[in-house]
Amino acid sequence: MGTLLKALLAALGLAVCLPAQAQRHVRHLSAWGVHLGGTEKGRLHELSYSRFLTDRLGARVSGLREYGKGESRGEYEAYTARLLAAPQLFRIGELVYFHLLLGGGASFERTEGGLGGKMDRRAGERFTYGPQAGLEADLYLGNRFSLTGSVTKARLFNHPLLEEWPGYVSVGVRYHYR
Repeated sequence: MGTLLKALLAALGLAVCLPAQAQRHVRHLSAWGVHLGGTEKGRLHELSYSRFLTDRLGARVSGLREYGKGESRGEYEAYTARLLAAPQLFRIGELVYFHLLLGGGASFERTEGGLGGKMDRRAGERFTYGPQAGLEADLYLGNRFSLTGSVTKARLFNHPLLEEWPGYVSVGVRYHYR
């Protein structure tokens, strides 16, 4: 863990000293990302695709898997698809870009334990949907890679099994290309 932290700090120091030369907000610039994070109740893995539609507006499509152990229903997992608009809020030079995330998502939730510990298929599975909003920051480490962090809050409808107001926090790496 100490070696990883030292390598990360060295990369950040190099990125601060050597500004990236890439055109960050060029129309049709795309990126693939891999993210790890958590929610109030569990952990998540996410794969995302981003595309700049204009020089200040991007679109994000992602799929995430959330899993963990809830208090009342035992182990759970949820699969979520999200579509988010990402207008640029501000930037710090060519190094850090901040985006607002606005959009929606749909989830399939599954819990192991129904009421009373018995598996009841109807009580243990549900589709939910709702709006989402959040903030995201990209720290560019060169022309092609960036570290990203995001915080998102959602409101789910259709009587969610897990949470009505889930929050997602993640960090990850993005590969940018034209």
